[in-house]
Amino acid sequence: MGIVFGKLVKGLEKEIFPRVVKRKITENNQNPLKKSRRLDPIHCDNESPSTSGDTSKLHDHVLETRNTPEEALSKRSANRNAVADDGPVETKKRTLDMFQARYEEQEKLGEGGFGCVFAGHRKADNLNVAIKHIRQEDVFKHRDNTGKQIPMEVAVMLKLAGETERPSAPIDLLDWYDLDQELILVLERPMPAVDLHDYIKAKGGYLMEKDAKVILRQVVDAAIDLQQRHIFHRDIKVNNLLIETSNKKAPRVRIIDFGVSCFSAEGDAFRNFEGTHFPPEWHSQHEYKAGPTTVYQIGGVLYDMLHQQSFGQENLYQQRRINWRFSENCRDFFKSCFQTDPDRRLTLQQLRNHLWLR
Repeated sequence: MGIVFGKLVKGLEKEIFPRVVKRKITENNQNPLKKSRRLDPIHCDNESPSTSGDTSKLHDHVLETRNTPEEALSKRSANRNAVADDGPVETKKRTLDMFQARYEEQEKLGEGGFGCVFAGHRKADNLNVAIKHIRQEDVFKHRDNTGKQIPMEVAVMLKLAGETERPSAPIDLLDWYDLDQELILVLERPMPAVDLHDYIKAKGGYLMEKDAKVILRQVVDAAIDLQQRHIFHRDIKVNNLLIETSNKKAPRVRIIDFGVSCFSAEGDAFRNFEGTHFPPEWHSQHEYKAGPTTVYQIGGVLYDMLHQQSFGQENLYQQRRINWRFSENCRDFFKSCFQTDPDRRLTLQQLRNHLWLR
């Protein structure tokens, strides 16, 4: 993929908002390695990205289901126990026939650079699920502390699943099949729900500030939670935020698509960009870090919610102006997210305490 180089101009009124057409780019215009890929950070200290013992204990077995409505945690536990009625199954013995015996795949929900997602249901109890197919050549790998390799997306979601019983923002991984040609993930499918891009479109192309706040507070809280678990999503954008609409007074935000996520310790920097909206420092400094990048991408989410024109819609680099009609605190929030110097951006916690979100 070719990369357009341009001059970064400082100042809120002259911020340049880049957008990549594809999700995988490197600083030397080369495609990343496709087989047995690993997302390796540049370690700035002696601490390795956190993996903990969660994944090493769980990755050889079927993940117990964690899909239930927010208001029924007891039902969540019941669904967990219903995943495998024949007991735990080792990864190496899992087959396509086994997947097809347990799940009914239905219409396609979407398609991206890393595979396709289909609607489906679990045959044992008709639970609605989303079924994600990823080509093995596009699967990032993670090596746990026992030396075993596991798909990175699975490792991240297993860690998320193993640490809480409370309703969480990240979508739940219910089951997974690491096959010869592809990786199949069976995921929670909340209903009714729509991604934030379509939610904004249905509201007329933009949201009022008060409505955007309800959503963005949840996005920032979810980003802080991921950071505390040493997980870097890398691709926060409106298409990767699901809005549950069952409660019309308070839509609930869920994070989807951990396909380019990775573990990240404090201070880790990365050279190869994985995602959609890359921050200015990736171009100017040839590296980026989890916290400042996530703050920048959250600014992009807010931009899409409040403006009728999408964040970085046409070109890799284009100038955007923040609407002067927004409140002073809102404009300052944008400025905090879009600082060209990552060291001058607010941290996620500071962003959560910003006057505009209070």
